[in-house]
Amino acid sequence: METSKDLFKDLEIAEKLFLDGSIKNAQKKVRDVYNKTRKFKNIPNKLRHKLNAAINQSKYFDEISSFATNPKRDELISGVNDLIDKPLKDPRKHARAIHNIQGQWQLLDTSSKSASKAQWLKFNELSNKAWESCKEYFEEMKEIKINNASERHKIIEQINMYVTENQKKWPPSKDLVLYLRTMFEKWQNFAPVLDKDLNNLKTLYFSARKPISDAISKQENLNKEKKELLISKVNEINDDDNKICLDKFNDLKNQWQKIGNAGRKYDSALWSRFNKSADRFFIEKKQAIAAEIELLNICIKDLKEDKKTFKEIENDLKEFQNLKHTKEFKEINALIKIKKNEHLKKIKDEKVGTYKNIYKILVSNDLNDNDQNKFRESIDLSFKNTESNFDELINCCIRLEILANIDSLKKYQTIRDSIQLELLQNKFNKNNNNGLDSLDSIVSNFIKNFSSNDVQDDHKKLWQRMENCFEELI
Repeated sequence: METSKDLFKDLEIAEKLFLDGSIKNAQKKVRDVYNKTRKFKNIPNKLRHKLNAAINQSKYFDEISSFATNPKRDELISGVNDLIDKPLKDPRKHARAIHNIQGQWQLLDTSSKSASKAQWLKFNELSNKAWESCKEYFEEMKEIKINNASERHKIIEQINMYVTENQKKWPPSKDLVLYLRTMFEKWQNFAPVLDKDLNNLKTLYFSARKPISDAISKQENLNKEKKELLISKVNEINDDDNKICLDKFNDLKNQWQKIGNAGRKYDSALWSRFNKSADRFFIEKKQAIAAEIELLNICIKDLKEDKKTFKEIENDLKEFQNLKHTKEFKEINALIKIKKNEHLKKIKDEKVGTYKNIYKILVSNDLNDNDQNKFRESIDLSFKNTESNFDELINCCIRLEILANIDSLKKYQTIRDSIQLELLQNKFNKNNNNGLDSLDSIVSNFIKNFSSNDVQDDHKKLWQRMENCFEELI
């Protein structure tokens, strides 16, 4: 039993607490001393005076506290009234608002003198009334939570069944990981549950998963050992021929890819070690590639400066098969494409120019004996003509426009339709009576029916239309 001296010291501590602003702790200390003095038959006057002073000080702070907190409590009561008059549309927000007000009320009770009985009864009555507007919602939520718990029990049963069916021979770890991930996603879909069900469901769920998790860990540990063995085998490769070293490494790499995952914690690090162990094999290859790139850059320079043709460069590229994925290889192929297109355009332009020049020869009635023109025989016949067969010239022009898929003049539409019908019939019957179905045959016929003796503007216009066809057909 504590002595009066001990209680006197406790009151001195209480006084200090009052001075420090720790009112609640000081009041508790005073109450403790008061309760202990009740067991004394005779209380020393010195202790009694000091206790009475402490009790009066405690009452003083209670009065001050009540004066400060009662208006605040009235505000909270008013806040609950507002929620009754104007309930929030969202039941969850409404409930949170009530919880917030109740929390503030409890805080006041904790930090100051408790509310009067009348205040508390009024606040409690209004709080219960405020809850009524979201009662239906929480009843529905309760049903949902009960149903969610039922569905989670089903998921647990599914996992247990999966374990029973597969534990004798587990699938690969990647399939097990995928299964657990799938089941967890299902599990997440059925939340929330009642608080009273939560812990039990968690226990059952993780208990059901454990055999699968253990199987995954076992497989991953085994895979880790296999991969560490392959790393050691890479380190043992020491052939003089670097190509043989690379072949052996690639064989080990193929084996590596057939091994399952070694776990999120180790797999990436093991792969880094595996590749790092093989770095020495690639030094020589990198040096060879660097030398090839230098030669490739020379080829690029030669092609740009036309020191070599694109055909010569294409032949050279057969020696650079290891560089197919380099930017230099892509660059030179792009240059080859440009040079090839330029070459083809030049050939086309020259060929088109040869055809276009025919009209000048026909009009001038002059063909050098040394010219090796493919239409020489037809041109010689043209020189002997006394007049042009204009109808046939028109026919040739329209035939060429049909061949080039170019529209003819509207006034010649009837002729065009007739020729198209003829071509269609010939195609159907698999014959060609006049042979006028190709560029050269049509041009040759035009020449044979042309005469320089009666050249007119219409002749020139026909030929210009034919020149448009040359651009499309050549």
